[in-house]
Amino acid sequence: MAARGRDVAGFPNGIATMWSYVTEDRARADAVLADVLAPMLNRPVEQLRAILPIGSAKECAEKLLAYARAGAQRVFLWPLADERAQLEVFRERVVPLLDGELA
Repeated sequence: MAARGRDVAGFPNGIATMWSYVTEDRARADAVLADVLAPMLNRPVEQLRAILPIGSAKECAEKLLAYARAGAQRVFLWPLADERAQLEVFRERVVPLLDGELA
């Protein structure tokens, strides 16, 4: 950006496809990873579990905070199922965990 004379601050860093699924049920989170996402991406479950916000609200918040600390300014979530319900759960349970940390 700087080499082309563009202001780096005007170009936010973002992650465009962040699959997500918030659930306090570990078995359900594992099923979403193993039965939906891993076969679709042809990647190991453990690799995906380590990088994606899939699991409890606390686990999701911790992963998103790690991305924020690494410089991500925006994350575009893609719920893996029950899109509207998942976005509501995210807003109700994950966002409060992020609010104090991202200020």
